[in-house]
Amino acid sequence: MNIITNLNSILWGTPMLVFMMSAGVFFSVGTGFFQLRHPLHCLKQTILSRHSCNDTDRHSVSQFQAMSSALAATLGTGNITGVSAALAAGGAGAVFWMWVSALFGMMTGYAENLLGIRYRQRTKDGEWRGGAMYYIRYGLEHTRARPLAKPLACIFAALCVLSAFGMGNLAQSNSAAAALCANFSVPPLVTGAALAVIVTLVICGGVKRVGAMSAKIVPLMSCFYIIGALWIMTANIARLPDVFGAIFEGAFGIDAVSGGISGHIIKQAVSMGFRRGVFSNEAGLGTSVAAHAASDIKDPCIQGMWSIFEVFFDTIIMCSLTAVILLASPCTAPTAEQAFSRISTQPQYFLLTSSESIITDGAPCLEAGQGESQQFRTMYATSFEYAVSDGSMTFSNIMTVTGIQSTDADGKPIFLDSAKTIPLIERVEINEVTGSELATYAFSQTFGSAAGKLLAVSVVLFAFSTIIGWSCFGSQAAVYIFGKRAEKPFRVLFILSTISGAALDFSAVWGVCDLVNGLMALPNLTALFILSPQVFSATDEYCRRVFGKKKKLHANSNER
Repeated sequence: MNIITNLNSILWGTPMLVFMMSAGVFFSVGTGFFQLRHPLHCLKQTILSRHSCNDTDRHSVSQFQAMSSALAATLGTGNITGVSAALAAGGAGAVFWMWVSALFGMMTGYAENLLGIRYRQRTKDGEWRGGAMYYIRYGLEHTRARPLAKPLACIFAALCVLSAFGMGNLAQSNSAAAALCANFSVPPLVTGAALAVIVTLVICGGVKRVGAMSAKIVPLMSCFYIIGALWIMTANIARLPDVFGAIFEGAFGIDAVSGGISGHIIKQAVSMGFRRGVFSNEAGLGTSVAAHAASDIKDPCIQGMWSIFEVFFDTIIMCSLTAVILLASPCTAPTAEQAFSRISTQPQYFLLTSSESIITDGAPCLEAGQGESQQFRTMYATSFEYAVSDGSMTFSNIMTVTGIQSTDADGKPIFLDSAKTIPLIERVEINEVTGSELATYAFSQTFGSAAGKLLAVSVVLFAFSTIIGWSCFGSQAAVYIFGKRAEKPFRVLFILSTISGAALDFSAVWGVCDLVNGLMALPNLTALFILSPQVFSATDEYCRRVFGKKKKLHANSNER
């Protein structure tokens, strides 16, 4: 894990963040901030279009189904667990930088899918084949970067296959299994097996069945989650001004006490905001291109607009709802002192504040039956990072303390009484609460004991949709590398991964996902920059045709 962590710290350092932000800014400026100038037009051409749900080609999917397939992949557990992780590591300010990444990421996604439609290919069977590897391969062939075309396309496709197993499958099935195990006592392997069976029934029907299923499940799960989130926000409406104040203060490292600016806080907020924003909407990774390429659309610019809506809905709406819930719900967790006064073998939640920067070794005692006391040792992390100083506006410093029962030489548990009801606590373990468990704790402040079950259902729906969406992405990439014969073996391995992923260590999965995400962005963004003149000229032509506005065409348009 140290190797993965170190690689991520390098890969997701300042250069990568600048590279990804530069791409979004570059395409925003180059298109005259199309996403800000024509938001209503984008809506009318996409989600509000009467023709968006019409499937006019038996070998393709409707525009809405294509977008749903892409959203099915992006609306995953990253919208819940990813946002929770961002707040835990980067504080409330990470939310602001997620918004920034989404604002500019809209145009990165626009560029990706415009080029994806332009360079997709028809097979002999009449089906569309597409993905970022196609515009990397065939787009760069007509530029000075021609020697890089094949290598970069192969590298991207290989990374896409790996990401399909990691981010698109293992992380999702793991989160779903954890949610069901915690709230319904469903064994992880049972969850994995059940998901595998359902996924098999869907992906074996090809892109048409995936698109049809996505078009049904995405609106359902989105409405389910939005209604629950709005309910919580309404119950805590008085705290919303403080929430948004904390977001903007944290984004720029403003210390509420001294008014100073902390470079470390800014770095953490920016880094985690971008990392989780990218994990959620995937703008810049080129992954959604494979789904959009199967659309029956003929105008590349309109399909690009679907990406603008996709990123907006995924991050600005869905991720923001999770963040506001975590920040607005009043935290009722006991203090560390209170939690340590009732140590048991069951996890006890407590709020770790800045005044408790370290848990005293050997502190409280467990009272034995006859007035005796049993001292125990504590095990704790040597340092914690806090989102805010007083812990009043965030769940990011919620911890659990669990007593570990002592055992004899034969490994049998030791008790302090003959009835074996009072365990001898040898030590305690302290763990940070993050991911879906953290979101569940926040939901419980409004929904009580039903919160876990409601959120578990949401997590499972999100995870399932992501898995079937990524099955398309990975399949297209595998076929690009190995040909049509690779499709069935890929599906078999993908389905088996759904089972094994349910039992994997959560932190290890996220670390690998972050690593592969960063590696995928490198060849994709390189190609986007090189092919940017085509994006600009196509957008200029569209604006002249639709709005009657003539803009100066970008030089060296490098038309295909």
